[in-house]
Amino acid sequence: MLDQPYFFDAAQALLGPERDRFLSRYKFDVRPATDDRPYFFHFFKWRTLPELLSLKAQGGLPLLEWGYPVLVATLLQATALALLLIVVPLWILRRRPRPQPAAGPGGNGAAVRRLSEWRAGFYFLAVGLGFMFVEIAFIQKFILFLSHPLYAVAVVLCAFLCFAGLGSRYAQRMPARGGDDRGRRQAALAVSGICFAALVYLAALPTVFRLLIGIPDPARIGVSVLLIAPLAILMGMPFPLGLARVAARDPALVPWAWGINACASVVAAVLATLVAIHVGFTAVVLVALLLYAAAALACP
Repeated sequence: MLDQPYFFDAAQALLGPERDRFLSRYKFDVRPATDDRPYFFHFFKWRTLPELLSLKAQGGLPLLEWGYPVLVATLLQATALALLLIVVPLWILRRRPRPQPAAGPGGNGAAVRRLSEWRAGFYFLAVGLGFMFVEIAFIQKFILFLSHPLYAVAVVLCAFLCFAGLGSRYAQRMPARGGDDRGRRQAALAVSGICFAALVYLAALPTVFRLLIGIPDPARIGVSVLLIAPLAILMGMPFPLGLARVAARDPALVPWAWGINACASVVAAVLATLVAIHVGFTAVVLVALLLYAAAALACP
């Protein structure tokens, strides 16, 4: 027996006009899970953490959902290591003698180099984050169509990697028109295609899944691969286009650019999950498109 009818009050609040106020004030996150935010066991709220820790002697720690704090700690560790692995090699490169680029109007060669380095770093960071964000979000979305997480991971991951590889190969053969800005124009064109295709998929996939959900498993796998192929081909282009641009201007930065992209992929795997927990996988895709757009503007 409880001193107060807490369960009755909670049910009454959830079924009445006080629903939103009750959910925001409750000590745990009890919002219902959805297809876009399918975290049935996420109840953690940061403001409840001090109270739970203070109740440790009374057995309060079992109420603490450790998965979310561990995820945050993993993100902090991955980010710290990524920054270390990005900044230290750049510091070493700057200490090595390299040919100075021509100075721009009112500037000097060293300033031009620093600006070029940071633009290149941001470009490969944004491309790495954006690629993983889209990939992880589409794995979750295709679970609804393929009916099992294992199938979705295998099919979506394989399709993205294979067709992104084909896109990378085609990017190397794109016609070199447009003078000195051709690399940026090609990257902008690829990013425009990525944004358009991803937005179309966000709008159309629920209807496509609903219409085709009854076909056999092999057919659904084939349809999934065909749906992913155009987007994945486009997503494979920005990295080699930027890499070719860097290699033409400063070959010493090429290994650094590869490292930045790899670090971004590791951080993105954790960061995408945190974003999805709070605002859903559709928001993860939209953030990815913003990253791609920023990368196009910063193309080295």
